[in-house]
Amino acid sequence: MSNWFHTVTIETAPILEKIKEHPFIIKLMDGTLSKEVFQFYVNQDSLYLSEYKKTLAMLSIKCAAAKDTRFFLDAASGIIDVEDELHQIFLDKENFNTEPSPSCELYTSYMSRIVNNHSLEEGLAVILPCFTIYKEIGDYILANQTNKDNNPYQNWIQTYASEDFANAVNSAIEITNRYAEKAPKEVLQKMDIAFIKTSKLEWLFWDSAYNKETWKI
Repeated sequence: MSNWFHTVTIETAPILEKIKEHPFIIKLMDGTLSKEVFQFYVNQDSLYLSEYKKTLAMLSIKCAAAKDTRFFLDAASGIIDVEDELHQIFLDKENFNTEPSPSCELYTSYMSRIVNNHSLEEGLAVILPCFTIYKEIGDYILANQTNKDNNPYQNWIQTYASEDFANAVNSAIEITNRYAEKAPKEVLQKMDIAFIKTSKLEWLFWDSAYNKETWKI
């Protein structure tokens, strides 16, 4: 299979559309998203990224090719740089909540379990939606917004619609497709499951931020 990513994204296209239609994204695009909701999101995103970069580092160790190991190590360290830059702008450090929301906990725990206990191919698939969906949403907002000069969240939007981020996403897709080419059918099916599930978790993460999700008990 020469382009596993193209095939699986046909199946997840409805999920991406649901994300684009979510009020979090709509209000982020028009600049009317409340500061409280965005602050909740940035707080949870910080907690998410602190685990995601560890997952990328673990995935890098499992890669056979040195250049693939280097890519995921660079991606993990790059997250630190992006995290620091965006969070200096948006994160309220004085009121930082160190407890992940249920959705954040579910997302990071699921990725870690797949990367640590399943095949490399499944690990590549499970981490990919965080790359690809953020690029899709960044590009979508930038192409459709009419308030680039006065949106309070423009720095965030520009980060995920940038050329540097696009290059990283394309590299992650290329690596995953390359390993998928040699994967047997049963592994490809497991890759599909992992990719679809974390695509759904991307929607859930936006939704949990919009509703400022907390533990019910």
